Amino acid sequence: MKASLGIMTTDTQPKMAMEKCFIGNSEAKIFGIAKGSGMIAPDMATMLVYIFTDASISKKLLQKVVSELVEKTFNCITVDSDTSTSDTLLVAATGKSGISPINSINSDSYKTFKAGLEKVMLNLCHQVVKDGEGATKLIHVKVSGAENSSSAKKIARSIADSPLVKTAIGASDPNWGRIIMAIGKAGPNINLKKLSLKFGNIKVVTDGKLDQRYDEKIVANYMKNENINLEIEISTGIKSFTAYTMDFTSKYIKINADYRS
Repeated sequence: MKASLGIMTTDTQPKMAMEKCFIGNSEAKIFGIAKGSGMIAPDMATMLVYIFTDASISKKLLQKVVSELVEKTFNCITVDSDTSTSDTLLVAATGKSGISPINSINSDSYKTFKAGLEKVMLNLCHQVVKDGEGATKLIHVKVSGAENSSSAKKIARSIADSPLVKTAIGASDPNWGRIIMAIGKAGPNINLKKLSLKFGNIKVVTDGKLDQRYDEKIVANYMKNENINLEIEISTGIKSFTAYTMDFTSKYIKINADYRS
């Protein structure tokens, strides 16, 4: 707890996560702390993440698993699309558990360890976004049906980074037109006749048109939730990408107008 408190800046709360995983009949622990609240975007900007495990794993395999998982976790988050030079994600394996070393990607022990580490990293990156400066909502933006991963990421990031989208969600305003705008400006091709958009499980756009059953009152009520899920299907392929972000509120402006590093 002291370490997580000691690295805070504009954070409003410490960020910690732990998982236990059984390798064979023995238990290994994975524990992490993180710091981050503003100037955060993919490529891990202005963020400190320290993760420790008592499992024994080779340096080569540990680097491999961390590099893979960071692309599904910390490199999927954005608070304000701004980045900085002071970012670190460090994972250390002490081997103190006494469990046999993990030395093959095909082993059950590697798969078990990877699953536990992914849970810790995903937990911490969600905590960073939820504690984004002035945030009141955690937003999941999932883009599916893209021709490649890069296209899916560009569209998801365009939505997640849009100040107009983020302010609308902060106001619990189901302004689906701003999301369509962000999709359009992203650049990748979309199949407009098959384009779909859902807020949670509520269909908003179906086959490129406003869904016939769309009821703004129902969607507006959904927008009051602390967790908002946006699902976009662009129907040009099979690739997908999920970005995690937060809403913009007047508090974000106040924090950054008053704060100077």
